[in-house]
Amino acid sequence: MKLKTKAILVLSPLIFICVFAYIRTHKFEKAFKNNGKVTIGRIDSIFTPPKWASTVYLFYYVDNKKHTSFESDIKYKATKRDIGKFYQIKYLPDSPEIIRVDYSKEITDTTEILKAGFSREEIGN
Repeated sequence: MKLKTKAILVLSPLIFICVFAYIRTHKFEKAFKNNGKVTIGRIDSIFTPPKWASTVYLFYYVDNKKHTSFESDIKYKATKRDIGKFYQIKYLPDSPEIIRVDYSKEITDTTEILKAGFSREEIGN
């Protein structure tokens, strides 16, 4: 009886955390699908710890205000060569720091990048 009680006490919080994470992820994905806005983001840096997914840091402009955010890079596997490249990103209007990067849509058109709020110096660096 004691073993079952301990198991329940240990597993209950873990199950709760997993369910909460799933609901939160589903909520954000639904919000991206329904309300997501598209802009252009530039990869600023990449942090790659050993044996773990990389973290990609980007900056982008929303309503002429510069935002910096990051995304876990589980699928694309960005490398140091990707730093400075521009990609299409989707953000939530009420939380512009929450983003999803579309690595299949690299932006190379300078006019489009300038319209997204970047300066010529940011494009060249």
